[in-house]
Amino acid sequence: MSAAMPIVIIELYDSGVRISDGKNILANSVSCALIESDDSILVGEQAKHQAYLRPRESSINFWSQLSENSDTKHIISNAEIAYRHLENIWNSTNYSDQEAILITPVNLDKHDLGLLLGICKKLSINVAGIVCNAALAMQQPAKDCKAVFLDLLQQQFAVTEINQDVIGLSLKQPSRILDYGLQSFINNCAKAVAKKFIAETRFDPLHAADDEQQFFDKLPLWVNTLSEKDSIECKLSIGEKHFTIQVENEYLQSANKKLFEETAAHLNLLFHGHNKIAIFCSSSCKQVFGFYKFLASLPGCAIVQLEEISLAEQALRCRNEIITGEKIHYTTSLSWQDSSSPSSLDFAPGRLSNLSNIPTHILINGHAYSLHQELFIADSSVASEPRILLEKSTDSLCKIFSSGLNVEVHAFTKQSIILNNNLIKTISTANIGDVLNIKDCEINCHFIKVINNET
Repeated sequence: MSAAMPIVIIELYDSGVRISDGKNILANSVSCALIESDDSILVGEQAKHQAYLRPRESSINFWSQLSENSDTKHIISNAEIAYRHLENIWNSTNYSDQEAILITPVNLDKHDLGLLLGICKKLSINVAGIVCNAALAMQQPAKDCKAVFLDLLQQQFAVTEINQDVIGLSLKQPSRILDYGLQSFINNCAKAVAKKFIAETRFDPLHAADDEQQFFDKLPLWVNTLSEKDSIECKLSIGEKHFTIQVENEYLQSANKKLFEETAAHLNLLFHGHNKIAIFCSSSCKQVFGFYKFLASLPGCAIVQLEEISLAEQALRCRNEIITGEKIHYTTSLSWQDSSSPSSLDFAPGRLSNLSNIPTHILINGHAYSLHQELFIADSSVASEPRILLEKSTDSLCKIFSSGLNVEVHAFTKQSIILNNNLIKTISTANIGDVLNIKDCEINCHFIKVINNET
């Protein structure tokens, strides 16, 4: 194939389809379909803005379940919906006479890829090669570290380890597929914001279909705006009534804390014992509020956030390896480009394995108090037993709470708080097994980890 021959790149990223020339995005369509009848299927943004009004006719999972029937009330295959979706975006471009490279997520198996090729053939898309998206994550080798590609799908989270050598990269198979995805993160944010509306205005934006649709139409804008501010005003209008709340950046970040920590635990399990991990995040990860900030705080990790065009750019660079002749093959390994030099990555201090030492509770007099909330320890009328408070009081001696991936003890007095026989003057970090002693109290407080809601 001539290097000068024009080419089109179709990226199927599960929550949408992007078409580009490897330099610029030519079309993009969200994976949402509204099945009105066998002959009438709306797709993309047009369908998305009716999804909560007509939930039994709406589908978002068709690309990841090509061999199954839709989850709507209509008897129609997901492959047919996917065909209509790709047809709609393909017809919006003028590239029907060019060779195409397909970029696909790791969750599509051989049968799915066969169905995809059938869809493309029916649309007269001249597919010349298929490449797994994880193989395109790295442009350059990452020296002296392990590498992993995180791909956020609609209902799943794909974690793919990337093997590196002097020649190039290959994917370690199979990928780990976690049972939560983009929709889980979005729904957690939605519930957190809706909870604030209910608490402060008595209005439930998720109760009626019209209100729910307006709410989810506005949610992405609120999230994007809040990523650059400490707080924003969120407003909904129902007829002549207006409901307004203030949402803080920190509040919304806490909405997905449990899933963030679960992701970190999986990474720790995968790379336990390794000092440095380079994490390459798909562009879909940008849709999750606070996720990049959380990953960047992981000890021993360096984060590379890929943009919407990044994988297509790399596919264009590697076109001669992806397109090898008349027979279409599935590419999962690529050579480094001649000009490739090791990436310069900024790794956070520490080791990811240190996460195993983070306590979840503090054990005081036989009771385990969760550290997912702020705890204040105060003087007690009973000399041998401290008082545990959820709010600071005038006689509080210290505060204990989770701060990112650390558990911190803040001393309010310079004479009473001792951690592992060391006096805390201002702030100290606690690990599993550490013992906190309050002066004049006979009871020691033990930092522990409770697993799977064990009591």
